[in-house]
Parts: sequence; structure tokens; C-alpha cells
Amino acid sequence: MIRSGKVVQTQGDTLKVCFSRLEACDSCNMCGSRDEATVSIKGQAQVGDRVEVEMPDAQVLKVSLLTYVIPLIGLLLGLWLGTMFFSGNDFAVLIAALAGLVAALILVKLLDKQLGKTAHWQPRLISVLPAEENLEGQVAGPSSD
Repeated sequence: MIRSGKVVQTQGDTLKVCFSRLEACDSCNMCGSRDEATVSIKGQAQVGDRVEVEMPDAQVLKVSLLTYVIPLIGLLLGLWLGTMFFSGNDFAVLIAALAGLVAALILVKLLDKQLGKTAHWQPRLISVLPAEENLEGQVAGPSSD
């Protein structure tokens, strides 16, 4: 997956890139009503530059799977354990299910930190289009004929 975004901040060799929301995200709304998302990547560019960033499609699918399936499994596991140990007490079963969900979310966060250190799980900067070139051709100035 290749996405085009704009550099909004630089800090050493780390860029903060802002991407517009994908059309596919309109039906999901998991991230709320935000129209933009920012990602930090390694590379060299200036604030205002347009950049192309690549994340291999297989990795995007795996990240989505981890993000959605692990919490679901945690919730169902907590629900099952709550039913096994607290049958007849619905409130205790609910608390057990929520505890399973929270434990799974913590696991996802830990996995994210661990996988984020691995190079093939990180987005990669492909190209940089300087800010001056972005404006060229987009803004028609007065002609001097």
C-alpha cells in the first residue's frame, strides 16, 4: 500500500506525516470523525513536503488482523471464563468479559511496541516532492505576455 501525505513536523531523522482519510474508512468510522491521520516515519524531508510512504499490503492486513481479532478473542475468553466461574451472576460475567477485553488491548499495545522496532513492520519513505514543486502547476499566476 502506497500513500501520499504531507510532512507536518520534523525531529532529527523522524518525520511526522499527515495523510487524508481513505474512502474505505467512511463506512468504518472506528477512528471517529477525523479526516486526517498522522504517522511518524524515518527519513529526510522538510515541513510542507509531499511524500510517498509504503507499507507492504501483507503487513497492513496482519496489523488489521491483530488490531481487531485479539481484542475480540480477549472479550470472548473473558465472557467464557466469567460464565464458567460466575454462572448466575450477570454483573460478574460482564466484569470478567471487560477484564478480558482490557487484557487483550494491553497485549495489542505491547505487540505494537515490539513489532514497531522491527524494520519490515514499519512504513518506508519512497519519495519526497519538495514544497516548492507542490505549488508549481497548482497555482496559476498572472501571465506576463
